[in-house]
Order: sequence, then structure tokens, then C-alpha cells
Amino acid sequence: MAKNKISLGVNIDHAATLRQVRGNTTAYPDLLTLVKKIKAAGGRQITIHLREDRRHIQDFDVVHLCKKSPLPINLEMAVSDEMLKIALKNKPAWVCFVPEKREELTTEGGLNVIKVSADIQRMTSVLKRKKIRSSYFIEPSLEQVKASADAGADAIEFHTGHWVLSKGAEKKKVWKQMVEASELAAKLNLRVHAGHGLDFEHCKLIRNLPHLVEVNIGHSIICYSLELGIAKATKEIIRHLK
Repeated sequence: MAKNKISLGVNIDHAATLRQVRGNTTAYPDLLTLVKKIKAAGGRQITIHLREDRRHIQDFDVVHLCKKSPLPINLEMAVSDEMLKIALKNKPAWVCFVPEKREELTTEGGLNVIKVSADIQRMTSVLKRKKIRSSYFIEPSLEQVKASADAGADAIEFHTGHWVLSKGAEKKKVWKQMVEASELAAKLNLRVHAGHGLDFEHCKLIRNLPHLVEVNIGHSIICYSLELGIAKATKEIIRHLK
């Protein structure tokens, strides 16, 4: 059983998706208002993903939230110099490097840190000098954890989507991989984060992951919010994590 208290970061991308459905012609939903409700409900961080195609979060959202949010901002972004410049200008508390393909509906897997090692090490070093911490969104692979430590990451965030969707023996296999990868991350002084596809049921399970200190959850919370409201949905996720 994990003994660490697990903090919740709430990803509000899909609140922005609802706004962008009408081409950003509406003032609602107001992201900063949602952030304040999330904070009051016990959320500890706001996660936003500025995608290349700007399908949900927009540049002005990054500027506005980094200036006005009462919670730290975790900016998910591709390993690109365009995104690095935006991060350096707006100074989020965290940058989370993620893989990105224009044609995907949502992030399909973890970042191959080995493949982008030179670029991500350079960018991480630049961010570190500006006191911006870096996490890498990876599969629960020992090789990827090692590569993340070598590149200078402060944390790794395990892509939990495959684990969430798998069943039976496969689910147990992926869980074992996450446990082993978490143990290695801890030995290498990396914070252990997790996210993708986590719902009420899987929050009850993920809390048992050794060394886990943070989860970032978006889609399920926004969906639950349609019935419960953002504050109650946030509180329910936190209750399941305890």
C-alpha cells in the first residue's frame, strides 16, 4: 500500500473543448472560474495541454492561467522549440513533455524519451535554469525511466491508459510493470506521477502504486461534472484516492 499522500491535478482541456466547439465565440465555460472551484474542492494543480493544432487550450489560456490561477500550472507540451519558448515566456510551475500526433483523438501512449534524448535533455536544462520543473509522460518501462533520469527529469508520469483498458491477466501484467518502474524511479530520485483514463474505480486501485505522489485527471472529471458539478466531481476523485 502506498503511504504517500496523493495530490490531484485536474486537467481542464475538455472544458476548453466545449468552448472551442463554437469557435471560441462564447465566454463560457470560464476556465479561471473552474480553477477556483477546483481549488476550493481540494485540487492541488491545474493541467493544460497546448496542442500544436490548438484544438482546446489556446495561447491566451496559457497566458491568462499562468498569471491568474490560484493553483500551480502544469503545462503539457510536445518536445518542440515552439512550445519551449511559450513555456519560458509564461513560466508554469511544471512542464510535462508528452508525445503528440495531429490525427490522434487523445494521447495514445508514452513519450519515447530515448528517441528524443538530445532535444529533451537540452530543453529540460533550459527549463531548470528558469526554475521550471519537468516531468516526462512515459510508458511504465524500466528503459524509459532510466532515460528520463539521464535526461534530467524531475518526475515521470506513467501513461495509465493501457492499464485502465486492459483486463484479467493483461491488467495484472501492466500493473506489475508499473510497480517495477515506480520502484526504479524512486531509486533514481524521480517523483512518480500517473495519469490518463483514470476514473473513480481506477483511482481506488492506483492509490496502491508504490511511491505515487500525484495523479493528473481530466476527461473523467469533466464528464462526471455534467452530473455532479466540477467541485463535487473533484471531491469524489480525491475521496477515492484516499
